[in-house]
Amino acid sequence: MSTPASEPWRARAGAVLHRWRWRVVLAVPLLFAPPILAVNAPQDVRLPPLKERKAPVPALFSHWAHDSQRCYSCHPGVFPQAPLGFTHQDMREGRYCGSCHDGRAAKAPSSMRCEACHAPH
Repeated sequence: MSTPASEPWRARAGAVLHRWRWRVVLAVPLLFAPPILAVNAPQDVRLPPLKERKAPVPALFSHWAHDSQRCYSCHPGVFPQAPLGFTHQDMREGRYCGSCHDGRAAKAPSSMRCEACHAPH
């Protein structure tokens, strides 16, 4: 049985629950969105060359090799969600791969073998 003194408390509790309900409804799907979206990411992405050439083959980016990073580490800030061509000069200036591969956060491209990125497969 409720007393008249408990009614205001129930009304306030109901209002608080009602205000938070829509936030929970929106937040729960977001908790599961990153794994679902990551499943759709291609494992390897062939970066398009800026100009046609026979050698070296265009660079191949492996999402698997960078799995310690989160998608939002690079997308959309460093890279858009589409393959984008760029040059070694761009990387030396700290853009694209060079934003991490600067010799401090990750190996600099100049210290790696060409085949590490310009892989035929």
